[in-house]
Amino acid sequence: MGVRMVAISPDTVEEAAKMKRKLGLGFTLLSDPSLAVIDLYGLRHDKGLAAAPGRKIMRPLAIPTTFVVDADGIIRWIDQAEDYRVRSDAGRVLEAVTESLDASGHAA
Repeated sequence: MGVRMVAISPDTVEEAAKMKRKLGLGFTLLSDPSLAVIDLYGLRHDKGLAAAPGRKIMRPLAIPTTFVVDADGIIRWIDQAEDYRVRSDAGRVLEAVTESLDASGHAA
C-alpha cells in the first residue's frame, strides 16, 4: 500500500532492539525511555507504572495510541486505548489506512 509504520517505545535502545528481534518486527521501532516524544504529544499514562524488563525500577507508561498520518503530515485517524495493555486492532488500522489513502489520494 506504500505506507510506513513507525512505533515509539518507552524502552531503552537495547530493550527495543531485543524486542524487535524477538518478535521479528519489520517496522521502525524508536526508543523514547525519557518519554520526551510521548510527553510532547500528551500520551503519558497519568496513573500507569510498570517494572522495566529485568529491573526493579518502576517507570511511567505511555497510553497506547495509533495515528494514521498522510504524506502531507495530516493526522487522518487516531485510536487510543483506555487500557495500557491493549493495542489497536490490526483490522481497524488497515481500514483506517485504506480510508486515508482514498481520502488523500496518496500513501499515508
